[in-house]
Amino acid sequence: MEQSNSQEKDDGFKRGDEKVPFYKLFSLADPLDIVLMIVGTVAAIADGLSTPLATLIYGEIFDYFGAPTENSLVHEVSKGCLKLLYLAAGSGAASFLQVSSWMVTGERQAAHIRSLYLKTILRQDITFFDKETRAGEVVGRMSGDTILIQEAMGEKVGKFIQLVSAFFGGFLVAFIKGWLLSLALLSCVPPMVVAGAAMSIFISKMSSRGQIAYVGAGNVVEQTIGSIRTVASFTGEKKAIKKYNRSLKAAYISTVQQGAATGFGIGAVLCILFCSYGLAAWYGSKLIIHKGYTGGDIITVMVAIMTGGM
Repeated sequence: MEQSNSQEKDDGFKRGDEKVPFYKLFSLADPLDIVLMIVGTVAAIADGLSTPLATLIYGEIFDYFGAPTENSLVHEVSKGCLKLLYLAAGSGAASFLQVSSWMVTGERQAAHIRSLYLKTILRQDITFFDKETRAGEVVGRMSGDTILIQEAMGEKVGKFIQLVSAFFGGFLVAFIKGWLLSLALLSCVPPMVVAGAAMSIFISKMSSRGQIAYVGAGNVVEQTIGSIRTVASFTGEKKAIKKYNRSLKAAYISTVQQGAATGFGIGAVLCILFCSYGLAAWYGSKLIIHKGYTGGDIITVMVAIMTGGM
């Protein structure tokens, strides 16, 4: 026992702890997967920076209407629209590379994980299947958990990198164009982050609870059908149906709670967002009068800050 406890301390974690660092999910990546992840990362950064850059062009076009230059207004607006067209084309190409690269590498690595998982399960002793697991649980884990792993190491990674680059790019553009208004709008970002984080944590818990309920339901079906003669001989069909319905009800309740949390969370975020628009319009008008800001500066800062905060 002492040797076992010391070994657990040396390893730095307790046995049975199923959590692993996120980067270890990519330990099975081969050279092609590494290339795909690099391409997807660069494309995600470019896609994320395209939105803050678009706010600069929107601000320029807005200023053209307020103070036309020596050239015609139509010519200046056409130039701005052409810039937006080029930026949209580049953003579309970057988005295509981002999504396709991360989805392909996620699918490849998840397939490798499934193969290794099955090989590991088949190498276990017979007592492992009798005492520690059931056939339905193995199938449920292979079909359910690996899909969650694939989502976590696939498209969601590219989306996360895109949002991080948009966050830093948006705040950089906003502070360059108008630091006073940027500081005022920063007060709206913490409530928005808190609402989004609370929604994500609750959804994650409900999703895990629903996943466990579906695994339990699969075990009930597997055991009932696998031992259908025994179940029928003891007239246990109704009992099996009730047990299966209880598992489905637990999964249904988790899904309903997840949907309610999503609705409240998105509603709270949008409420804070529109309140921040009102603050930007009110304080921005004062800056235009007293600090020499332009309407384009206000539009650029407002959209860039909200893009970064969202």
